Order: sequence, then C-alpha cells, then structure tokens
Amino acid sequence: MKTSQIKVSEIGEKGLIERIIEKSKTCSIYGFDYDMDLSNFATSIGDDSALTSIDIDDNSYLVTSTDMLIQSSHFPKGMTYFQMGYKSVVVNVSDLASMGADNIGFLLNIAIPKDTLLDDFDDLICGVISACDNYSIPLIGGDTNEANEIIISGTAIGQVYKDKALMKYGFEKGDLVCISGELGYAALGFELLDLKEKDPDLYQEKIYKINQIDPTIIDLALLKALKPEAKYEEGHILRDCNIESNRVSATDITDGLASEFYEILNSDKKYCHDNNSNSYTKGIRIYEVKLPVENEFKEIANILGLSYLDLFMHIGEDFEFLFTINEELRDQLSTEMNYYVIGEITGDDTVEIVLSNGQIEKISSRGYLHLK
Repeated sequence: MKTSQIKVSEIGEKGLIERIIEKSKTCSIYGFDYDMDLSNFATSIGDDSALTSIDIDDNSYLVTSTDMLIQSSHFPKGMTYFQMGYKSVVVNVSDLASMGADNIGFLLNIAIPKDTLLDDFDDLICGVISACDNYSIPLIGGDTNEANEIIISGTAIGQVYKDKALMKYGFEKGDLVCISGELGYAALGFELLDLKEKDPDLYQEKIYKINQIDPTIIDLALLKALKPEAKYEEGHILRDCNIESNRVSATDITDGLASEFYEILNSDKKYCHDNNSNSYTKGIRIYEVKLPVENEFKEIANILGLSYLDLFMHIGEDFEFLFTINEELRDQLSTEMNYYVIGEITGDDTVEIVLSNGQIEKISSRGYLHLK
C-alpha cells in the first residue's frame, strides 16, 4: 500500500531525473525487471543527448516518430498513471511498427502539475518503462517541465532498410484492403468510461443489460481503451513481405478507420500520381459483410444508443493496421498473421461501403481531430 504523500515539487526537476534513472534500472515492484542492453549508446539517460552507435548506411532509414498526449484530451477518466505512461510509448511504437522499423530508443518529455504526488509520478514512469521493456525499446533520455495538467511527448527512434519500408502509398487497383484486427472496442470503452463519469446510475443500468449479452466485451473494451498495445510483430511480418513483386502499404489506425482511408489515398495521390494528369481515379470499396464485427458488439452498441459502424469507423485509438496487399500475398500472409480482408482498391475515386442490404454509401472522412 502506498503511504507517501510527497509531492514532486518537493524534490524538483533534478530529483525527478535521478528518480527516472533509478526506476529505469528496475521496477520490480510491478513484477518485471527492466534490464535493457544499452551497449549501443555512448551515453544514456541523464546526459544532455543520447550518443547512438548504429549501423546505418545508404541502404537504411533512421525512423523517428513523436506524439504528444495531453491528459484532458487523450487520457480518459479511469485511466491510471501507469496506463498513461504505458500509452505514451505505445502510440510511438505503433508508428514505427507501421513503417516496418526495428526499435532503437525512446525519448520521454513530460510536463506535470507541481502538486502531483510522487507516488503517482512513479506509477507513470513505471508505465513508460514497462512498455519500453515490452517492445524492447530502451528509454534513452528526455526532459521534464511544469504544466497545469499532465502532458507527455514521446519520441521513438527506429531503423528500417529502404527497400523494406512500409509507406502509406504505392497500391494499385485490385489490391486488397485489410485490417490487422477487430476495431471499435477502444471506442466502445471510451463511451462506457464517459457514461460512467457523467451518469453513474445510467451506466449501471446499461452495464446490467450488457452483461446479459456478453460480460467479456466490457472487459475487452475497457482494456483496449485504457491499455492499448502496438502491432509491432505484425509490422515486421508486413515489412518482410514487402518486396518488389509483392506490394504492401500500411498505416496504423489512430484517428479512425475512415479517416485513414482518406489518408492513404491522399498520400498515394501525392507521391504516385502522374502530375501531368489531372485525374486521380483510385478509390476504396469495403463491404459490411466482411467487417469483423460480432453480433454481440452490435447489440451492445444499440443498448448504448450508438451506431456500431460509427464505433468501427470513426473513433480510432485501436492501434491496429490498415494495409493493402496484392492478391498474390493473400495466402502467404494468412500463414504468418491474423488479418481481415474488408475490401479492395478501386478505380472510382471514391471511398464507399457496400452495406449488407446491397446499398452503397459514401464513407465520410470524419475522424478524431485535435484542436476541434
């Protein structure tokens, strides 16, 4: 049981940095040992910069990604400090994974209120270190500051061979549109957490009805919302399939599947379109009957007064992959990872869904937008 009421303001920035260094050596109170090999780094946490010795030549890219998470926007009520720290790593590792990169190092920048309890700060850092340990990406440095709410900005560094890098673009008409797993559970979890915060009585009423259908879905939804995981191994599998004769494009799903559809099309138009031609004709068609959605999920969405397609398409935070492959890769990839073919690349310059009743509707690009 935690008994300390020491606040971070009582030990200051230098004390916090020393604490991070000590916590990075071991966080055994959480049941894991963090013993990362830092032999590739001339200096590590605590210095002004991390000096990294890696074998990068003209055949490789150094891959970097950074994401900023703000407590009021990205951390739902009910998320623990440990889960906040864990997520700050996942969002960055997911970006590296979607490029097919191997992890090298993680930089942590964190701003916190000065009255934050030291125990809570420790929980957050142990969440960071746990995720770093899980994805074999050492914490190599960062910065701390003061803010009115928790702000975590992580930067992940990786490496990938140039001819293997997974880009958002490069698909052709007839290629298969795929996702790496089921979507919408994180969105469902956010809805449940929001309802619990705003109307506890109504929340209990809805939970009772949901439990009559499938109580395991609630646990899964809350887990997806509060402790997401990156598809690191899947990124490597897709990377290794990405050879000249087998086209693979990929991106991670953070702001919603529908939004990512338009992202990959805009990227393809920018990098692959013949600038001498004004017409870009590639589009996406998916099929409702091919979406990996259980009937129980649909029933629960209905109980909450929500559209299951809206949860599936427009909320995000699933950290699954949206990717395209050519037909020749379908069988090979099926032996290496689980995935779902939900549609294909068309030549119709539109993003649409064929509903189960045969009706065709255009898919809105609406997704989660910051500063809106």
